[in-house]
Amino acid sequence: MERKSHLVVMNNGGVRSLVASALLLSDQPAPRLTLVHIDDGRDARLTRRNFMRKQAHALKITRVTELAIPHLFGHGYGRAPDGGPLGQLTRPQLLLAAIAEARYQQAEAVVWPISVNGDATQGAQATEQAVLCEHLAQNETESSPCIETPLAEMSDQQVIELGGQLGVDFSLAWSCSRPGETPCQACGACRRRSQAFEKAGIADTLLKPVMGPH
Repeated sequence: MERKSHLVVMNNGGVRSLVASALLLSDQPAPRLTLVHIDDGRDARLTRRNFMRKQAHALKITRVTELAIPHLFGHGYGRAPDGGPLGQLTRPQLLLAAIAEARYQQAEAVVWPISVNGDATQGAQATEQAVLCEHLAQNETESSPCIETPLAEMSDQQVIELGGQLGVDFSLAWSCSRPGETPCQACGACRRRSQAFEKAGIADTLLKPVMGPH
């Protein structure tokens, strides 16, 4: 498939955002990337924004757009009992916001760096949401950007392994659901990240920075 020349990448400052951006930039010729960060109101939104900016700087991506729709998680109705996001309600809103920005930027596709870690039900839901949003956008214009999900079929372990192959600095990615200077290592997102790194046999440099020679 011919690679698009201008892509909008949804970036929340996390591992998958980092790996997806690095993967796209490894193409030859590399596409032009615009990172779109959406303040969705979750507790760690400011920390995630800062990590998105770190990723953009490290990857030399100069085009960055920040959108704000904090009502998505700014109240309890946007969260599941464990504090996580209600994807069925919020993902389509995030995707449509990214598509609208991609149209404004005249990009050819939106890259959604989701991976469902082998969960068939979540995979089917994500595909349905992407198709729905593409259909809604194409009702207005046939030239509307499509949605690409390059990591969707990968497990968490495979995402980490791919990042290792690409030489990404994982200290640039934040996963914790809580704000702060260091991850809590107790929330669901931290546990999922820890398991992925352990299975991949790769050190998480956000927790254990690599020390250079003295």
